[in-house]
Amino acid sequence: MTNILCEILGMENRPVAIYRQPDLPDDARIPSGHCTVPSLFVHCARFGRKCASDSNHSPCHGSKSGFGFGGISNRQNSAWSLSTVPEKERATQKHKSSGQSYFKTPEIALIQIGPIKDYGDGTDVIVFQDVDEAEAEGKPIEVVAFLVDPTSLSALTQLASFSKETPGPAAVMPYGHACQQIYAIPRAEGESDDPHAVVGMTDMYARRFIRREEMSFAVPYKLYRRMIEDIDASFLRKEKYLDNLSLCKRPTPKRN
Repeated sequence: MTNILCEILGMENRPVAIYRQPDLPDDARIPSGHCTVPSLFVHCARFGRKCASDSNHSPCHGSKSGFGFGGISNRQNSAWSLSTVPEKERATQKHKSSGQSYFKTPEIALIQIGPIKDYGDGTDVIVFQDVDEAEAEGKPIEVVAFLVDPTSLSALTQLASFSKETPGPAAVMPYGHACQQIYAIPRAEGESDDPHAVVGMTDMYARRFIRREEMSFAVPYKLYRRMIEDIDASFLRKEKYLDNLSLCKRPTPKRN
């Protein structure tokens, strides 16, 4: 089965449906290692294989929020870690560091991470599955995520804009752990009457697991369905656009 967007855009990776269920599926690949982004989302996108995890198999503290396992227990500690840790608190921190300096102050860090919603209580399972398979099986899809190159990212962002009736961008790039950008943030967008696509994989730790030209593009399921329904009336059926798309997909010429 060829996904229509994969066919039109020439994408190598599959769109991934993300949903929840009570127990681990018998036919799913279960992750190992600290960061579960590569063994869940990336593996499913590249190979089309169903992957799933419960909280026990997803040890990274960021995934407790990002993948809906109850949230991060102490956001103040996270804010310190993302900015500067007060000297009197450094001995209490797991990594005993002065902070990562992603943000100037802990207060600014809290402003940025505060809106990220926490979901779940850690008792269920998150599942990653080829979106066409998940739809055929009637799964309760919450988010659809893509692993894309800049050309496909450009096309998907424009498609998300096609029937958007409100001002402002169709896609946003908020700060977050990679798992939050793939699931928690786009899931929250699905609760809005004006949902946005979320561009992600800006988390430098998680970027080591993907190709340097790749980003994630994640949308709530209702926005994915809108995008699919918009295809036939959109630029994706225009010959001139498809010609330009084909030129953009050419291999980069070697420099002499």
